[in-house]
Amino acid sequence: MLAYQSNIRANYLSNTSSSTIRARVDVQFFHYIVKIGIGTFKSKPPYKEYYLEMDTGSGLVWIQCDGCTKCFKQTPKPFPKENSSSFHPILDENKPLLYECTYQDGDSTNGMLARETFYLRTKTGGLAKMENIEFGCGLHNVMKYGDYKSNKIAGIMGLGWDDISLVKQLGPQTKGKFSYCLPVVSSGKTPSTYLRFGDDIVHNKNSKSTPLYRRKKKSHYYVELQGISLDKTRLNIGPDVFAFKSNNRSGCMIDTGNPYSRIIAPAFDILKLELEKYFSRLKGLKKIKGDLGLELCYERSKAEGFKNLPDITFHLQGSQADFVLKAESAFEVVSRFRLIGFREYFCLAMIRDKEMSIIGAHQQTNHRIIHDTKNKQLVFYPEDCSKNP
Repeated sequence: MLAYQSNIRANYLSNTSSSTIRARVDVQFFHYIVKIGIGTFKSKPPYKEYYLEMDTGSGLVWIQCDGCTKCFKQTPKPFPKENSSSFHPILDENKPLLYECTYQDGDSTNGMLARETFYLRTKTGGLAKMENIEFGCGLHNVMKYGDYKSNKIAGIMGLGWDDISLVKQLGPQTKGKFSYCLPVVSSGKTPSTYLRFGDDIVHNKNSKSTPLYRRKKKSHYYVELQGISLDKTRLNIGPDVFAFKSNNRSGCMIDTGNPYSRIIAPAFDILKLELEKYFSRLKGLKKIKGDLGLELCYERSKAEGFKNLPDITFHLQGSQADFVLKAESAFEVVSRFRLIGFREYFCLAMIRDKEMSIIGAHQQTNHRIIHDTKNKQLVFYPEDCSKNP
């Protein structure tokens, strides 16, 4: 994916231990974003603040830079690299080292690799200063963020397996661990939570775990999905349906950069059919064509929210590794007033995929998710993320 060989240098922190580093997580248009400080300027504070999308499905950390030849709209303006005294392009034979990165949805960025000073918050509310962080300075960027009015996403924070990802660059103090708790996106104000690293992560006695895999030296985190249940009934889907095949895009990833989960077609068809049977037994429902790009949607005249909607469980590898999706993580519910009166709509918040499965951000909500890259484990347990400090 990246046209360079990464050469990670030691990073330094001033006045703090990196094990206390955290970044505040907010939401923009179903994308979970984190705020960082970057650069060194003659101003107070001495850095510029930007929001980056938190992406466990890629490795590169990058930000749109001033001077971009293809730019997407953002607030504030692109990073003014020329004015930062700590900005240093990475050179190869006296020429800037370039990168290219293309994402699964067709978005892309390319530009120059550089080193810069980054700032994150600490557990006590102070600042952690991290020098010589390697990142991409985006100069030709095609991103769908720019289609949104008042877009404030300026780039991506890659948290994948690669040495260039932020979790790897932050060094041994993080112990190779990061954690998040994603709140359900609501029509009101979605509460903020924190992306945490190292000793800032709290384990719970009820936590479950499943192995994390890396495939073909890619950035993505893979898990082994072995089956799906509707409420407590296991569906007739064999584990081989989800298996990783060495010759193509396959298996099951866990990825915060995908808003909705993608389920491989044979399994999706069975899940959809069983849901249709389930909802056929309920009164007052009318099957409709959804406008969220989702396949299975219903209309009802009463405001019921997530009541009467079933749990869906992803059975992951391990004796106690059931990832249970409560209704608010499995479905989307939308209310609208029309000429005929109040109507509520709900849809299965998952998408059919021809080749593979992905556990997306919406399905990860209201769980504490811990990526332990050193021990190659995904640790998780239910948590009310609206109350997460």
